[in-house]
Amino acid sequence: MHIYAINMLLTDPYVICGAPVFYLFVIKLMQVIMKDREPYQLKTSLFIYNVFQILLNIYMVYGLSNIISFPNIFGLNRPYTDAIHHYVYVHYISKYIDYLDTVFIILRGKEQQQLSFLHIYHHSTIGMIWGFLLYIGHGNGTVAFGCFTNSVIHAMMYSHYLWTSLGYDNPYKKIITQAQLLQFVLCMQHAFFVTIYETIVPRPLAFIQIIYHAQMLVLFETFYKKSYKKHNLSMSA
Repeated sequence: MHIYAINMLLTDPYVICGAPVFYLFVIKLMQVIMKDREPYQLKTSLFIYNVFQILLNIYMVYGLSNIISFPNIFGLNRPYTDAIHHYVYVHYISKYIDYLDTVFIILRGKEQQQLSFLHIYHHSTIGMIWGFLLYIGHGNGTVAFGCFTNSVIHAMMYSHYLWTSLGYDNPYKKIITQAQLLQFVLCMQHAFFVTIYETIVPRPLAFIQIIYHAQMLVLFETFYKKSYKKHNLSMSA
């Protein structure tokens, strides 16, 4: 199949809406299958997966780094280019690769610790947003700021996963969560400035970004307080 046809297929509304439904179905199916099974270790698979994710996100950070400039750090009114579209599309596809995070959680028997509402909601919705932007022809220009910041965070995050999968503790785990919260604040600020200054990307799309990242900020902040309050209590006990 021609690469253009594949690109069109993967940004088809049926795929965009069907992928999260399939994701939720797979979660339920795997939970049933793993109910009476011993968890898997998957050390080699996790190592390969985390290294791949680190390299993929570094690739996107490198490709989108020219979005950032001073004083226009948000890339406002950045003309649409084939290069930006390419990296936004790669970022969109990476959201489906991220589904494997959940697969590994279930196979390793880590559901109680890691399979939260935040995890499932974020993984099942973020691909829909990027797919929608690409489908309507606006996965380009200043929109790529979100791809850039998210790729930076994911490069940090999968480096953390790689490090801990090798059996080491990461004293900077808390900083990574703080960086995630900062990402949502920056993306909301970006959307706010889009509503004022942007002349290429339709301004109503910025409101989708504000609403979504406000949700993420609340959910991640709740997770942050719950996780590190518990950690502080255990340290003082």
